[in-house]
Amino acid sequence: MPISPEQKEELTQRILEVTERQIAENGLAAVSTRSIAREAGCSGGSIYTRFSDFDDLVLAVNSRALARFGAVLDRLAAEAGNLSIEDRLIAMAFAYLDFALSERNSWSALFEHRLADGDTLPDWHRRDHLRLFAYIEAPLLEFDPELTEEQAGQLARTLYSAVHGIVSVSIEDRLGRVETEVLRRQIAVVLQGIAAGWRQVPPSRLLAR
Repeated sequence: MPISPEQKEELTQRILEVTERQIAENGLAAVSTRSIAREAGCSGGSIYTRFSDFDDLVLAVNSRALARFGAVLDRLAAEAGNLSIEDRLIAMAFAYLDFALSERNSWSALFEHRLADGDTLPDWHRRDHLRLFAYIEAPLLEFDPELTEEQAGQLARTLYSAVHGIVSVSIEDRLGRVETEVLRRQIAVVLQGIAAGWRQVPPSRLLAR
């Protein structure tokens, strides 16, 4: 007997929740269609009636992780008030560090997942990533109104890359374990230094050279 739209939606949510939990508990590498189907109480084929393939499912779960972090950035933006540019950027960077520490496997899955050769990231998932950069772009445009939106977007990616580099290298113990408070100081020093330099020479002028 055909299942109802409500049953289809319930199955979709159950698969997402199971996949999300397995990634959070065991890491992406330990998750498979079989393990998901077993816990979700459905067949492997049923999963592919709701998602086009395993990549599609992982991307959907990763988008849920991005949405959780986006909710944190929403709250920070609402509480920003008259904070300086570096304080706003530092608050977002600290939130990113906290997210990576508290949801390490879910955070890692955002970068560990690789599409098959020749496949491209779907537009809907790319938009979920780009939406988060808008939180960084907003204070940059306030700080330097001469920036174009494209330039602000480029700078936002640069700042994110700097923070992500500090976080990922340290959390993954590539160069030795770094205490959280030390990481916070490192992040703050980098962002304060960048902001101080921009006060001397606005980024729009630097980009125009």
